[in-house]
Amino acid sequence: MKVSIKFYSGFEKYLKNRSNQDMSLDVQPGEDIKLIIHRFLPKDIVGFVGVVLVNKKITNLDYKVKDGDMIEVFPVVGGG
Repeated sequence: MKVSIKFYSGFEKYLKNRSNQDMSLDVQPGEDIKLIIHRFLPKDIVGFVGVVLVNKKITNLDYKVKDGDMIEVFPVVGGG
């Protein structure tokens, strides 16, 4: 199966300047988003994932991807 993933600003250090770029990858049936994110980010950084969209809808890290899904990963944003 093929899916696309795009990490937004904040993850550049781990993505070798591939933030904000669509990346296509092969995944196994039943693979969840958390497993896919671990391909790109160290385990201790996954906690800084703020919002995940699949096909423009908010989802959680346990979502089992389907062929053709577009995953978008946004970092936690803070301010004050």
